Amino acid sequence: MGKRIAALPTLFVAVLILLISVVRTASVKYVFSQAPSPSPETSTVTINYELPEPDVTPEDPLWPVQALIDMGGKTAEEYLYSADIRLVSGKQMFDKGKIEEGILVLQKAEQYLAKASEATVLWGDSHERSEFLYTLSLASLKHRQILETILPQAPEDSRAVISKILDTPKIIYETSSSELVDSGLTAPEYPF
Repeated sequence: MGKRIAALPTLFVAVLILLISVVRTASVKYVFSQAPSPSPETSTVTINYELPEPDVTPEDPLWPVQALIDMGGKTAEEYLYSADIRLVSGKQMFDKGKIEEGILVLQKAEQYLAKASEATVLWGDSHERSEFLYTLSLASLKHRQILETILPQAPEDSRAVISKILDTPKIIYETSSSELVDSGLTAPEYPF
């Protein structure tokens, strides 16, 4: 009996190491070999939607805690806020040359944007839902604007990943604007 109790800490450490290994192995990692391409001249689109400044970024030691908090159940507004924070954080990382990490954060941003869209279904038909759909459609346009500015600067081998990330705000804009029009309201203009 004493040997079994003495083996418990060893067993606990072994299980902890196994869990950490599984999490690290399961996480997606990108490695892009090419340097960013020079930015070609593109037309600038401006969307009238303000993005928040992140308090905690992926480079901060508290980022894993924030990521755990973000995994909890949220409202549509909270998902949208998380999406906006991650978009800003991903762009900042990309601008610092941390392409792989930035792309992972941008992917998560668009996942949260999709969750914000999915969460509006719970509201049914209401004035608050219509207002949020308008905000969501503006946010999706802003997300697309930011991603469009990143795309030409990205290394060639990362552009396919960023293009795939761009699909999410496109779909969300189409869905939310369609629902607004079906409700007899006006959707934000599509500038792309």
